[in-house]
Amino acid sequence: MKRLVDVHTGEIMAGSNGTVLHSDSHNRCLVICAYDSSNKIGGLAHATFFPGKVNHKVSSSILKDAGGAVEEMINDMLLLGANRDSIEVCLMTGENIPHRRDDPDYNRTLQEAIEILKEKHVRYKEGLIADAGDLHVSFDVETGHISYDK
Repeated sequence: MKRLVDVHTGEIMAGSNGTVLHSDSHNRCLVICAYDSSNKIGGLAHATFFPGKVNHKVSSSILKDAGGAVEEMINDMLLLGANRDSIEVCLMTGENIPHRRDDPDYNRTLQEAIEILKEKHVRYKEGLIADAGDLHVSFDVETGHISYDK
């Protein structure tokens, strides 16, 4: 039986085989999933979404900026045995984010998130930005499968 782990806004969680990481909030968020498929180790970062300011430094202990979230998530995965060169990342936007592809703030914010990944030398699945809308993100670490549910 798989272990389901809820990852709240501002939290980061890493897991290995038999773990499903699940975002459980409908806040303004950027869900970042990372996966090392060769070692079956994954991570989910539930970062706070600041329009036009993805790398905005947050002083609150319950919120996490995307830059800090990515770094912490990768470090947690490495502790579980992931290989940094094998980790690949995809991004999902949450319910309370403007979802218009023609919105310059939306596009700039997503581009900033991709730039953070490049700065940190983390591979990003090109063209894989999902709009989760009002759905939760579930990430099965054993299979690498990402699904959406209410």
